[in-house]
Parts: sequence; structure tokens; C-alpha cells
Amino acid sequence: MKPLSLASSAALFLLVTPFLFAQSASSVSEPVTQPTTQSVPAGIPQPPSVILPDEKITYFSLEHRAPDQIDASDAELLKKRHRDVLAEAEFYGYDMSTGSWSYEQSVCPLMPDYVLLRYSSKSGNADSILMILIPRAGGRILTVPVLNKGATRFRHAPVDSRNFQIFSQVIPADLAKVNSSSEGKWLTLSVCYAEMTGAQPQVPNKPQLDLRMIKAPQPTLRVFVDGKGHEIRFVDPVSQTDYKLWDIVYNEAGRITSVNDDQHAFGEVVISHPAEPVTKEMPVPPPPVPKMTNPPSPQ
Repeated sequence: MKPLSLASSAALFLLVTPFLFAQSASSVSEPVTQPTTQSVPAGIPQPPSVILPDEKITYFSLEHRAPDQIDASDAELLKKRHRDVLAEAEFYGYDMSTGSWSYEQSVCPLMPDYVLLRYSSKSGNADSILMILIPRAGGRILTVPVLNKGATRFRHAPVDSRNFQIFSQVIPADLAKVNSSSEGKWLTLSVCYAEMTGAQPQVPNKPQLDLRMIKAPQPTLRVFVDGKGHEIRFVDPVSQTDYKLWDIVYNEAGRITSVNDDQHAFGEVVISHPAEPVTKEMPVPPPPVPKMTNPPSPQ
């Protein structure tokens, strides 16, 4: 895990803000696509104990919609573009005519001109995941291959620079610039990228409250010395034993220049059971002996 250090030549200061507060400012109207905060997400291991009894972990995630929950206008769009989706999938080596495929919509409020869909299938122990972005105003469908029968492409989807370019295409320039800085929804923007590349992050606000992630950073924005770039870090528990540490770097225009999503194992919670201390009785001290003194002689 890379240390969060103010001594780094690239960092001017470390801005650690409670992430829900940081996401409250927005330059776009979002009447129905607000991200959600979940108290106990399914499948996420719960902490065996907390450090501070008056605090608890909450999780930040995007909204996900099943096919019957998608807005009518978007559902109609998907129906019209279904054959195009199949053709794009086939171009990238996915056969959606076989197996049991399902899909859901990931609602990114900073992606107003595209419908982001996650197609998935399972064959034995091998997963297939394909991300599809359908332009609402027409045009070519964009595709992000993630897994095909358990195999990745030449480069892991989150770190593939091709996907940086796709993200730049689907996030309007003004929204990218504002929301990659401390003035905008920097965590929402970064989670949108993670979703577009196949992840489904559920980001803990204070991972250190889980003793197994005590060294993991909370959602953090770091600004470069020259003010021309920002680095955003957050944690995503992905199983009962591991979590990912996302590290996304943006340039001054809010465009991604590099990504890391290293996976780390949970630390073991050390619980000791020392023997009860031996009780030792102390002897009762004798009562104090009064000491007589002669009164002072009169002057």
C-alpha cells in the first residue's frame, strides 16, 4: 500500500474531508440519480468491533436499477438498440446468444448523456462481465470489456488507458473539471469510473473502524504542488478477506492520467486471552501510635 505522506514531492497538502459532506456540492441537477449511502451492504464483512462506540461504518455507492426499474425513456432506448448491443458484444468476443446473461443499470449522475449498463453471465466458475454505454442522443455504442469467461483482455480494465479516453468522452468537460477537485463530487466521479470498468464499489466512510482495515485510508483527495492535478483514493471491500485500494489521478482538466486498484488482504484481528491476575492480599498495617509532645513553655 502506498503511504499517504505530505513529504511526497507531488503533494502540496492532504485534504481529508468526510466524504458524504464532500459529495454534497454539485454543478448538475440530479433529481432522480442521486448516489446512495448504505448502512449494511450485502456481502460486505462487518467489523468485529469498533474503535469508537459512538461511530459506525456507512457505505457510499451508486444507484443500481434492475431492468424493471429503468426509466421508461431509457428502457425504450435499450429496446431500440438491442441488436447494436449484441453486435458490439460479438465484436469483442462475447456471445450473448448462449448462457444466462443478465443486466442492470448503474446510475452515474455525472454521465447525463449515456446509459451505463452492466451485462454479466456465469458459466461454471467463470464470470463474464461487459460494460455497455448507450448514447441517449444516438451514435455509436461504447464498450468496456472486463471479463470473458474469467479471462481479462491484454490489460486489466481499470488501468487500460483506452478506458481513460472513453471516460473522457462520456463525462462532459465542465463536470469533469469541477468534480475532480475539492469543490465537487470527487468521490462520485471516481466511483463512476470504477463502475464503468466493471467494479461495484461500496466505499466505507471510515474503514479504520474495522480493525482488519485499520491501516486503510478513508476517502481522500490530494492536490499536487503545481495545482494541476489531483489524486483520489478510496477503499472497496471486495470479499470476506480482501479489499481494493483505488488510486485515481486526474489532470487539471479533470481527465484521468493513471489508475491503480491494488488488492490487499484484511489484517488479522489479534485477540488475546490473558490469564486472570493473581490476587495478592496485603497485610493490614498496625494502627498508628500517638506521639505525645510537651506544650511550649510560657514566655
